[in-house]
Parts: sequence; C-alpha cells; structure tokens
Amino acid sequence: MNQNLYFKTNEFGSAKELASYVHSELQKLNYAAKNPIDSDYMFSIEIEIDGVKLDIYLGKNDEETDIPLWQIWPEQRISLFKRIFGNADKSAETRVKSELETIISKIKSVSDVEWGI
Repeated sequence: MNQNLYFKTNEFGSAKELASYVHSELQKLNYAAKNPIDSDYMFSIEIEIDGVKLDIYLGKNDEETDIPLWQIWPEQRISLFKRIFGNADKSAETRVKSELETIISKIKSVSDVEWGI
C-alpha cells in the first residue's frame, strides 16, 4: 500500500504553485522531471530514474484545517506481471520518497510533515 506524505503550510495558494515548486526542486536534483500535469483535482509530475518511470501526485487535501493540508506521493510504474508475482524492485520509489521528504521539509513555515495512509 502506498503512503502519502502529508504536510501543512500557507506557502502555496494552489496545487499548481506546489507542483511548480516541487518540479523546480526535482530539476535542481538533476531528475528528468516533465512539466506538471493538471488533473483537475491534483497535479502529477512524471520523472525517470535509471530507466524507471515514476509519477509524483500532489495536491491540497479536502480536509478543513486552519493551515492548508497538502499531500504528495510517488508511484512507480510497475507492469501487471510484476505486480501479480511480486518481484518488482521498488528502490527507485523509495529513493524518491526520501527526496520528497527533504524537499517538503525545506518549505518555509511547513509543519506536521508525516507519512500516512
């Protein structure tokens, strides 16, 4: 089961602003990050690491809070065969999770940064 990284901040006025920030930070880390894609309710950013494609999903959570609650998570593209037989190497996804936590932790006035379902 994939976990989301949740965090609170007033730093962004929209999911588009958050996506632009994350995209620029990924590029600074030399990831081949494609431009963010708007899916109406969230944004996604496609990246590739050593030939492995991942999608990073991010947006504002619907939960009502004084400070906006945001969420972000990577999902590695895994073939159906590997999903069924469970032999997928998810090291790229694990690496991106660590990088995302670092990126999010650097946001000015960020709080409550934690992984959860």
